[in-house]
Amino acid sequence: MKKIRLIYNPGSGDRSFKKRLDHLFEEFQRDGFQVVPYKTLNVEDIDHAVALTPNEEYYAIAIAGGDGTINRVVNAMAKYNLNLPIGIFPWGTANDLAAYFNIQRDIKTCCKNFTDGNIREIDLGKINNRYFVNVAAGGLLTDVSQKIDINMKNTLGKLAYYLKGVEQLPNFRPIPSTFTTKQEVISEDIYLFMVFNGRSAGGFDMLAKGAKIDDGKIDLIAIKACPVMELIPLFFRILKGEHLTDDNVIYIKTDKLSIDCEIDVETDIDGEAGPHFPVDIEVIPKCLKIFVPKSV
Repeated sequence: MKKIRLIYNPGSGDRSFKKRLDHLFEEFQRDGFQVVPYKTLNVEDIDHAVALTPNEEYYAIAIAGGDGTINRVVNAMAKYNLNLPIGIFPWGTANDLAAYFNIQRDIKTCCKNFTDGNIREIDLGKINNRYFVNVAAGGLLTDVSQKIDINMKNTLGKLAYYLKGVEQLPNFRPIPSTFTTKQEVISEDIYLFMVFNGRSAGGFDMLAKGAKIDDGKIDLIAIKACPVMELIPLFFRILKGEHLTDDNVIYIKTDKLSIDCEIDVETDIDGEAGPHFPVDIEVIPKCLKIFVPKSV
């Protein structure tokens, strides 16, 4: 039997995944797979679970949780030099990587992605010495996922992000920043920036419209400091994916980027706390294998 390591976060999303474990075991066993589960009780458990999953003994790693759980698994895989393919059971509050590949929140369908064996190789972003799957961000609003009470997040889902974001609006202050690529240097007062490997963050799927997760590029979007009267219509354009040509938006597609800010601001990597400035960001092309639906 092929062995699959299942790493699951029982506190993710609506906390219902643990009720579906028997169904998952049945689906995999029927197709000749042995599931070796690891329940995470804290973030350190993810590192331990990956360390107990050597390449030569396992077929793949199944991850049940949100983007933050995936991020920690991927970073632990890099730490222990694992090159196993991963598969996602999207039971988190935000599931941007799963959404990119239209991976549905259904046990049978997720198991079928493994048994069908349809694998895509995707890029990873790297910020200083850490990897990210979807987005690295800094400035106002970008640390919302870190500050949301876990009970509020699990109860309200994505609505919790909106409410916490509105709460931060009075704190908007210009952040003097410098963005450096091989081609140009841009110094500008901004409110926030996001560097995408994929095209969405926190369930907003039009943020980096047209970005691809396997094109060897990262996409920077920075919102310039501007009057509130210009900011409000800009947010509506962002929701519709019509913001990339806006005068108050800096948009850069590149493979390597350095960012520095003159004041101390929070950074965020796939919903987890990120490093301090300055940061160097690059893309690592097609270094992660992921099971996706046959239709993708």
